[in-house]
Amino acid sequence: EIIGSDWFKIFFKPDIYDEMDKVWRDAWGAKSHSYVNPIRAKNGDEKFISWQTTGMYDDADGTNHLMLCIGEDITKRKQMEVALRESEEKYRLLIENQTDLVVKVDVEGKFQFISPSYCEMFGKTQEELLDKKFMPLVHKDDQEITAKAMEALYHPPYTAFVEQRAMTKDGWRWLAWMDTAVLDENKNVVAIIGVGRDINDRKRAEKALKKKQDDMRGILDASLETIVLIDCQGMVITANRTTCERLKTKKEDFIGHCIYDFFSPEVAEKRRRKWEEVFVSGNPVTFEDSREELFFEQSAYPVFGDGDRVEKVAVFARDTTERKQAEKKLRESEEKLARSKKMESLGLMAGGIAHDLNNILSGIVSYPELLLMTLPENSPLRKPIKTIKESGLRAADVVSDLLTVARGIAAGKEVRSLNVLIEEYLGSFEHKKVTEMCPSVIFKTEFDSGLLNVNCSSIHIQKSMMNLVANASEAIEGSGTVIISTANRYLDEPLKGYEDICIGEYAVLSVSDDGLGISSEDLERVFEPFYTKKVMGRSGTGLGLTVVWNTVQDHEGYINVKSNENGTIFELYFPVTREAVNAEKEKISLKNYLGHGEKILVVDDEENQRDIACGLLTSLGYTAEAVSSGQEAIEYVKERPVDLIVLDMIMAKGINGYETYEEIIKIHPGQKAIIASGFAETEDVKSAQKLGAGKYIKKPYTIEKIGLAVKEELEG
Repeated sequence: EIIGSDWFKIFFKPDIYDEMDKVWRDAWGAKSHSYVNPIRAKNGDEKFISWQTTGMYDDADGTNHLMLCIGEDITKRKQMEVALRESEEKYRLLIENQTDLVVKVDVEGKFQFISPSYCEMFGKTQEELLDKKFMPLVHKDDQEITAKAMEALYHPPYTAFVEQRAMTKDGWRWLAWMDTAVLDENKNVVAIIGVGRDINDRKRAEKALKKKQDDMRGILDASLETIVLIDCQGMVITANRTTCERLKTKKEDFIGHCIYDFFSPEVAEKRRRKWEEVFVSGNPVTFEDSREELFFEQSAYPVFGDGDRVEKVAVFARDTTERKQAEKKLRESEEKLARSKKMESLGLMAGGIAHDLNNILSGIVSYPELLLMTLPENSPLRKPIKTIKESGLRAADVVSDLLTVARGIAAGKEVRSLNVLIEEYLGSFEHKKVTEMCPSVIFKTEFDSGLLNVNCSSIHIQKSMMNLVANASEAIEGSGTVIISTANRYLDEPLKGYEDICIGEYAVLSVSDDGLGISSEDLERVFEPFYTKKVMGRSGTGLGLTVVWNTVQDHEGYINVKSNENGTIFELYFPVTREAVNAEKEKISLKNYLGHGEKILVVDDEENQRDIACGLLTSLGYTAEAVSSGQEAIEYVKERPVDLIVLDMIMAKGINGYETYEEIIKIHPGQKAIIASGFAETEDVKSAQKLGAGKYIKKPYTIEKIGLAVKEELEG
């Protein structure tokens, strides 16, 4: 089919006849020739043949008569070349139209290829960049991290990622590069291809987001509330500064850890239940709890993820410790105020009762003295009259308790040792009575031999001691021990029940017992008047500890009470003095306070008090007269001067003693006077003394009491 046939018609398509004709002529005109042309196979397929032709010359005239053609089928190679060209074209189009940056550099960092997008961003041509190093375009602060990324390309997996700033035509911009090493057959790096992207807007957004996050963090950290975000396992996602400070931990040691590990088992379990309730219900929960003597108001809010599922819980905890303490202090202050008002009311009542009782007792105490002065020593009436007098004096002591409740100690103060006062009490009739009532109780003393002295009212200190010892004895069921002790103490911090104290040295009188103790409820009320747990009719009026309280208050001291099932101890703190104890006074003889006819005016609104006072003064050798009101006294002295006035401070009608004395000294400046009252020493008494009045004496009158006061004032 081929031999003898037309070459062109068999192998070539008509549309290339002209082209092949020219090629053929060139081949005939040369000794040898090479060319490639497509041919059509018998089945119609197109094949590419690479031809090598050689002319066969006639020896005679040198003309080609034949052509030797050797052809090689290169169809596959041609197809591969076409595919390669198409691939290159596609790659070129891809690179040229790529918005990402594409570069190829050699191992020295010199550009071998630069995409148009790179040239556009940097405002340079390929010619300006080729064979130039890329590093000078990188910001100096980012060159080190870029160099480290390049070093990583020399090790598997031969890739690296780096973010850097580069100097573009628009200034410094952030670029992110994904670099890949090009390896030869020996896995040596021969080049690096980098694909970069402009992330400047992202970096700006990240910076703005970071600023917002920092601002939010600052706000959260400035909050005094605990703020923490946890997941359903209790793992801490984030927390503010206050949270870590309260838990005494660092953020890095807290975030990412289980929050329940930072609480005691009891607190952790309670909070777990409450917070899990939020995860389950999807509703906020608010509750109060405490930890290590701190109180918190907790609020937990759900943070929803996809759908309605709670993914996290935001916990806010406000420290309410100060508020709780303030509320407690307010309650205590209100209770203290209520007790104070109650004490004030009871004090006023007690004071009024005491005033009236003292006036009544004056006759029982004073008249027996007058009778005893007139009776012979062997009179059978002396004993019953003395009994009447002693009974009156004991009744006066009870009234004195009422006056102490009324917050007034009429007795003067003197420098004494508590040790001596205790010894005197232990030898008294009152203590003997206690020992008889409680025979199975042992009484011990523990004295501080170096105890400092106190400036005190001896009678009230001993009365307080008597009340404490009596209570301690009666608190013991069966046998037991009561210890009376003294000690020097330096106070520099408040005692329980006192917001502040006067820092300094104190002599402490303690009375302790090993009885059953006082309940916390009773302990709050033991100093209230008439609050008693004693069996009715056994002993006590309910005023004992109230007297103790007021005595300590009037001495500017403090009381500390501790009690449990093993017993109770009362500690009385009295400010010390460095003064020496006053020399013991000898009993004064009656003749030392007798008068010599001096004229004395008694001013009192109670007739029996006027009679008693005048009777006592007359028996002492004075000339005594009496009036029933202050106004009468003023009119009296206008006409008849007197040597001394015995002035009742509280009078029901008209002006009181202070006002009376104030008017009298206008008439007779320097008028001598002593003040008498069945009530406690009041501010009016002190005011009158500032005007010049002398000693204050408390009713009921006794001949020694009124005699000494009058004598002292007249001779003063």
